[in-house]
Amino acid sequence: MQWLNRIVLAITLSWLAITSQAEPVKLANGEWAPYQSEQLKHGGFISQIISEVFAAEGYQTEFSYMPWKRGFEETKNGKMDGAFIWSKDEERQQHFLFSDPVITLSTSLFQQVGKSISISGPEDLAGKQVGGIIGYNYGTEALEESGKLKIQRIAEAEGNFKKLELGRLDIVLEDTDVGAEQVNRLGLGDKIVANPTTINQRDFYLLISKKSPRAQELVDAFNRGLAKLKADGKLEAYRAASVRGEYKQ
Repeated sequence: MQWLNRIVLAITLSWLAITSQAEPVKLANGEWAPYQSEQLKHGGFISQIISEVFAAEGYQTEFSYMPWKRGFEETKNGKMDGAFIWSKDEERQQHFLFSDPVITLSTSLFQQVGKSISISGPEDLAGKQVGGIIGYNYGTEALEESGKLKIQRIAEAEGNFKKLELGRLDIVLEDTDVGAEQVNRLGLGDKIVANPTTINQRDFYLLISKKSPRAQELVDAFNRGLAKLKADGKLEAYRAASVRGEYKQ
């Protein structure tokens, strides 16, 4: 009967695997054009990457668009399986498993055209009027905690660029590609430019809640699919297509 028990066990494990994959992976998505946005084709190229990576491993994805902070908290509490894309820090590692890096991005310092601002690193931002977004990590946390740097954080980047245009801010911190897209969309390309210096480069990841019953399974599956997609050159191809404007509706 030992052979029969082994067959039953194999069938059971196969059934559990199929059942697990049949349930959609619920992911918190956010507005961060040109990477991810409900207003872009396929939800932006990062959203397309996330869904295709999981699909390559047999999983369907279900995106819920919501404010970043809410998405973070709902994932942290286990209401969502995961969220994307986020950078890594010690506090987040207490609550989430991190995938392999999905993409590496840089943070630019946007300023008024014709204004001379010399910056070699984040410490040179001290004493300046700096704008940022609530909940975003710019790699300036130590300076902020020490009180040497104060970032005026609001909910939407558009407001920061309007303040910058009016001279109410010296610098707006924003991802290089995201900031360029927003400046152009607002028609401020002749008034706002990125400083030649970028303050950091960081990897961004898919977060999976440790409270998800499939946490390790989903991370492992995603990492396998991501390696395949990168090996096929799709990540860079989709990013290039985004730069060409092919994701705009």
